[in-house]
Parts: sequence; C-alpha cells; structure tokens
Amino acid sequence: MNILHVGHSVDRVDLNVALALPKAGHHLEVVADPGSRAEQTLSAAGVPVHAFTFRNRLDFAADHRIRDILATRPYDIVHAYTNRALASVLRAVPRRNAPAIVAYRGTMGHLSWFDPASWMTYLHPRVDRIVCVSDAVRGYLRGMRIPERKLTVIHKGHDPAWYAGATRESLREFNFPPGAVIAGFVGNVRPVKGGDVLLRAMGRLPADSPLHLLLVGEIRDPVVKRLAAQPEIAARIRLTGFRTDATRLSGACDLFAMPSVEREGLPKAAIAAMAQGVPPVVTRVGGMPELVEDGVSGLVIPPRDAAALAEALLRLAGDPSLRERLGAAARRRIEGPFHISHTIRKTLDLYEALRGSSAPRQ
Repeated sequence: MNILHVGHSVDRVDLNVALALPKAGHHLEVVADPGSRAEQTLSAAGVPVHAFTFRNRLDFAADHRIRDILATRPYDIVHAYTNRALASVLRAVPRRNAPAIVAYRGTMGHLSWFDPASWMTYLHPRVDRIVCVSDAVRGYLRGMRIPERKLTVIHKGHDPAWYAGATRESLREFNFPPGAVIAGFVGNVRPVKGGDVLLRAMGRLPADSPLHLLLVGEIRDPVVKRLAAQPEIAARIRLTGFRTDATRLSGACDLFAMPSVEREGLPKAAIAAMAQGVPPVVTRVGGMPELVEDGVSGLVIPPRDAAALAEALLRLAGDPSLRERLGAAARRRIEGPFHISHTIRKTLDLYEALRGSSAPRQ
C-alpha cells in the first residue's frame, strides 16, 4: 500500500505505528512539523518526510503542498492526525480515484452540528473512517450521528520495555519525608483534569497519613494554584511544573491518580504509570474504565467526588500488598490488550480493509 500520514504526531505510539508500516512492506510518507521529533525519528529510519506546519484550518498553502504530494503516486490511505491536517486533506484530496481518508479522534466534546469547523473535519461526508482512541470516544461520535461504519476503536497501546526501572532515588530532589507514600499525577493541569478535586481530597486526609502528592505538569487552573497554597495541605504537595522526565517520575511513585472530570479519551500518563507497575486511581470518565479494571488493575471512582478519591488514596497508601497486587496487574494490562503490538496490528487491519473496500487505484 501507499500511505500518507499528515500532521504526524510526536506521540511515541504514533511513531511506532509509522515505523512498523515500512517493515510490513508498505510505502509510507509523512507530513510533520519541521524540526519535530517526528521528522527526526522517521527521517532517520528512511521514511520520506515533508516538513511543513499547518497554520490553521484554512491553510491553503498547505492544501497545495498536499496536492503536490498526492500527485507523485497513487496513494491508498491518507491518515490525518490533527484537526488542521484533516481540514487540509479534505480540501486537497481529489474526487476521482481518491485515497481513503482516515481521521483520528482522541477526546470527547468540541464538536457541534452548528459549528462550521466541525463540518470541515469530522462531520465532513468524505471522511471514510475515524480512529477512536476508546469506546467512549466512539460513543460520543455516535451521539453526533456519525455512522457506526465510520468508527473504529484502536486503543493507543504502550510497551513496558520503553520504560527503564524508575527508583525512589528519582524523587530525592523533592525532599519527601522518610516513610512517605507518594501519589503521582502527570498532565497539563487544566480544569477537566480534576486537579482541584485531587487537592480537596488531599485536604481530607488525617493528619497522621503518610500520603504525599507529586503533581507533575504545567498548572493552567487558577483554582489548583490557590488550593495548593493552603497551609493545611501545602506541606504534602510538590509542584514540579513541566518536566521532560515526567514518566520516569511517575514510575517512581507508589500510586498514580488521574481524577479527570470529563472528556478523557485514554490518558497516556495513566498508561505509562501502569506500564511501570504503578497502581492507578482513576475516575469513571471517558475511556478510563476501559483501561483500568476496578479492584483488579487499579481503583475506579466517581468523578468530582473528593471524599471517594481520598478514601481510595488512603486505601492504597495503607496497604502495601494491595499496591503490589494492583500494580502487577496494571503492568499485565499493558503487556496484554493495551500493548503497542495490538495498536499496530489493528491499524494495519484497518488500512487493508479500507483498501479492499475501495475501487482499484490507477
């Protein structure tokens, strides 16, 4: 097959899928941001990369560049990874002998039948298939009256081998007290991530609890900044800001919390922690209940419930054997149905199915 990936993500999962395509005998070319990790990684592997950026959803210069690429060979699949890339692809792809157009959707929300931007992308009738990162995302798109035949769930799997064994020494710089049990959180702290709920849960802990919180990521929620400064919980919390070693830090924690309140497709931060054997506490939001089996590979609680979150955190903090059992099962979950090998196989199966259902390319 001839495949074009457009607006390629720097996500490690997407890069591994792309690297697998030439190994499976397919011709792949990629459009990626100049100087990005995607350009560097794929170019080094011998994949032809067209380096340019989509400035917005009406980037007509980008449309012309895509048309020029499509004119070089009979492409079977064009897979767009971003909203801007998808809008350009839909304008650039010819109507005759057209390749199948694949979109990617990793979150819920932000689409509307009354929004022209939605019709320029996911609601456009020429989109052949939308790869949904979870069943929850597929359910959301079904609710938008997108036909079921256009929706395919492919979880973004990881590989535990990607992560070196993190040790407690990794957290030494944060000066946690001896005997502390450390809960980790990784992500851009926006209101949808439930950081305020997490800090309110920390405020519910008894004074003698050993539980402390390592919050890794840029804080974009002013409520979280205000709560974190409260004297009764400030001593229990370490705010790191953005860190390039975020996954290593989460792997050194005793447990992991992801208290999202809405729109969570399938959080890669939780997957990375699980791949390192760290037991998660997640909310019953989006794709997280698909990832974490309650009481088996982690704990699943209602969203926006600081009391339930505090109870789950205390349960894990006070039971090392439970943390060990759930952490081992969490890692097996990533070694099994959420392994990158399944993501690669399902992507290849999707491409083959689309090629088989279309008219022969000339």
